[in-house]
Amino acid sequence: MDFNQVRYFLALANTLNFTKAAEQCYVSQPALTQAIKRLETELGGELLRRDGRDTELTELGKSLRTHFEQIDRTRHMVRTTAKAVMEGEIAELNIGIMCTIGPHIIAGLLDSFMMNHPMLSIVLHDVIPASIPELILSGALDGAFFARHHSPHPQLRHVELFQEDMVITFHSDHAFSKQKTVPLFEIANERYVERLHCEFREEFQNFYIEKGLDLNVVFRCEREDWIQSIVREGMGVSLIPRYSLLRSDLGHRPVRNPPLSRTVEFVTANNEAPKPALNLFIEQVKNYTWPVTEFAK
Repeated sequence: MDFNQVRYFLALANTLNFTKAAEQCYVSQPALTQAIKRLETELGGELLRRDGRDTELTELGKSLRTHFEQIDRTRHMVRTTAKAVMEGEIAELNIGIMCTIGPHIIAGLLDSFMMNHPMLSIVLHDVIPASIPELILSGALDGAFFARHHSPHPQLRHVELFQEDMVITFHSDHAFSKQKTVPLFEIANERYVERLHCEFREEFQNFYIEKGLDLNVVFRCEREDWIQSIVREGMGVSLIPRYSLLRSDLGHRPVRNPPLSRTVEFVTANNEAPKPALNLFIEQVKNYTWPVTEFAK
């Protein structure tokens, strides 16, 4: 079996017409017919059945069609990857992940990409929000997963992935566990653990100043994992992006009055055409099934 036989069969499966399939594949009809016969001999059964002018897939043809489609997709990916490597464009991608984005939400995408493009490698970089534009525009990063709740950066190309709401996290026995949502003003009554890299930090503080409330900050920390461990021990509560939760034993509820959310995106420089390998990654990012959040009213 070779790739041409697979390509010819798929053209026939789509057109159910030997003449049209040959035209699509840029070969003569006799050459296509002979290739299909050789494939049938190798597989030990007919793939198509001709009845006068009508052509249809046999049960064997129907059963193998999905597998042949996967083979053809793999052929395209191998050629594209090989071209990117041989042209010296890039064999390694440097991808930033903003430190407040939960790693598990991206793990499935990375696994799928590496299975489809095993000749490429990815280096992941833990980056803070403020550093991302400079790192991308300088070429230190090829792209980055970025959480935004302000206007897009004019020199970056933004691909929106999903909306993520902010939740208040607490010890599993906390009184908040009995509520469906938690108004922001109620957090003023709690010991608060402040995330120093939180995008909403300034807005959060201004909210309490405008309400004439004092936020009882007992800890400040840059590390997301440390913050969640502190909260788990019952030492305070903290506002955290929903998909950044690393511990299943943490209680959490959406906040309201007002609700808070951010847009999670993949960003690249917009001043030049992406390199081939980065284009492959961008396409995978666009086609990946990202979560859909139902926001609290």
